[in-house]
Amino acid sequence: MTDKLFQPYKLRSLALPNRIVVSPMAQFSADREGRATDWHHVHYGTLAVSGAGLVILEATAVRPEGRVSPCCL
Repeated sequence: MTDKLFQPYKLRSLALPNRIVVSPMAQFSADREGRATDWHHVHYGTLAVSGAGLVILEATAVRPEGRVSPCCL
């Protein structure tokens, strides 16, 4: 019997290949303008190919005033 963790999961129109979810992490690694850096590309790229069914990114501000720190996305 296959463990439920590795079975597909569907929530409305979202279909996940498994039930492994990477929670959001505040990385504070953006540049001073709040843009993603090469570090983000490597970090999230690695998580994306890790086999997790869902990767939730850290909070991102749409305006500079919404950032928690100078290094937030």
